[in-house]
Amino acid sequence: MPTADTDADALLRQGWEALRAADWQTARSCFEQALERSESAEALDGLSQATHFLREYDRATELKERAFAAYRQEGEPVKAADTARWLAFLHGTYEGNYAAASGWMERAKSMLEGVPECAGHGWLVLDTAVFSDAAAEREKCAMSALAIAKRFGDTDLEFEAIALMGECQVATGRVAEGMKLLDQALAAATGGEVVSHGAVGEICCRLLSACEHATDVRRAEQWMDVIQRTVAWTDFVVPTCRTHYGGILVALGRWEEAERELVGALETFQRGYRGDGGFPLMRLADLRVRQGRYEEAERLLEGAEWHPKARRATAAIALGRGDLGLAEELAALCMEGTDPVDPGCGPVLALLADVQLRREDRSAAEDTLARLDALAEGARDELVTALLHLTEGRVAVAAGDERAIARLTKALEELSALNLPLEAGRARLELARALAGASAEAAAAEARLALRTFERLGAARDVDAAAALLRELGEDGRARRRAHGPLTPREAEVLDLLASGLSNADIADRLVISRRTAEHHVASVLSKLGLRSRAEAAAYAARASEDT
Repeated sequence: MPTADTDADALLRQGWEALRAADWQTARSCFEQALERSESAEALDGLSQATHFLREYDRATELKERAFAAYRQEGEPVKAADTARWLAFLHGTYEGNYAAASGWMERAKSMLEGVPECAGHGWLVLDTAVFSDAAAEREKCAMSALAIAKRFGDTDLEFEAIALMGECQVATGRVAEGMKLLDQALAAATGGEVVSHGAVGEICCRLLSACEHATDVRRAEQWMDVIQRTVAWTDFVVPTCRTHYGGILVALGRWEEAERELVGALETFQRGYRGDGGFPLMRLADLRVRQGRYEEAERLLEGAEWHPKARRATAAIALGRGDLGLAEELAALCMEGTDPVDPGCGPVLALLADVQLRREDRSAAEDTLARLDALAEGARDELVTALLHLTEGRVAVAAGDERAIARLTKALEELSALNLPLEAGRARLELARALAGASAEAAAAEARLALRTFERLGAARDVDAAAALLRELGEDGRARRRAHGPLTPREAEVLDLLASGLSNADIADRLVISRRTAEHHVASVLSKLGLRSRAEAAAYAARASEDT
């Protein structure tokens, strides 16, 4: 530990060593003592990083701004540019102030004007990619940054650029190639080649983003076994990364874990990450749709109905309610402006075909099937291929084609192998319906298996659909009512406050959370306990208190 006699240079060295070792408090102490001896740009910069990792975002921003001014005064344009890039990140991510973020990016560019090419130019190009909505443009930025990284031997820049290239390739249909690049970047990040904790976190986040986008849950699971042992994940990984992970957990059917991850991300966004706070709400809405809790999903999507993910969720709700015209319109809107080779289009096309078949418009469904076939051929993505086979089976059933059972069986096998339990259960139920005409016994066996899957997940409307088919087949179609899992500590607090008669607004004030988050917690408590009203929740809490 530093002493009163330690000089400023030694304190700076110890501070940077502490940052590399993820000892944030020691780093903070070293840089604060260095500043007491001399207010240098380096001490301000180091203290900003320490407070950033300690989640003191406003303080980190203020220190970065002072460091920027000091670097300029000291004649260090490259370091000033690097500091300006970080300020763009802080303003955009933590404050949601994109005008300020854009302004600081322009300051970074101006700092490097006339400076001979260096790794700083590569970092600037890489960060510029964030401001483009086009994956092809982002990939060009990544390629330019990679070339500069290799010229100047900047390993952190090299693997961040490779990760961005991989993410862009997945988004443009080159899934296998993109995942290879992401695997390479993750191996470097978790194997110690990447030095900066922030770079490790960014690479992890890009891998999870790509896995969620392509629904490659197996790869995500395998890498999470490694990622969760890193400082980046355990100490400071941004809620955006946790949102992607929550979306992956939703697909895996690990819904209680997904809810904890997404609610945690949402609360973190509210405390300081204001830039992308709507994204966990959309994943939570997707979870609610899967659970059959449509009204809650619609409340979560309020104000975000324009987003393609929200439209897809709303289309699924309309389909579930039998509003087929609206469902088709919304599903078609989801495809507007998308890259036709993007594997993320696969689930939307499968949904659209399902709607069209329920409308008995087989011709339109066959056209959609052709688009899905072309996507599967180009992307060579396992999920898209499975959805193709599922849709082929559905169309074959509508046409009375004897190949329906083979296609649905293939889809069931593929979706099961991909660890997608809800989708596999739905494919099994489709197979049961297809078998009903030829063998009621075989159909009932498949429907019972689907029912068990849906009950285990807590997919209420799918439970009802499976139970209804079993009744049609002369079997016991009664579904067992079950809770969605134990209350979390926060939900237990909410239950106590409900028992005290507090409103959602009062609960939000008491727990220092947003009203929307309070509404989410209340709805989750009611659902998990199988209760229908706040009055029932109060009565439940009173009985529980008497029993203890």
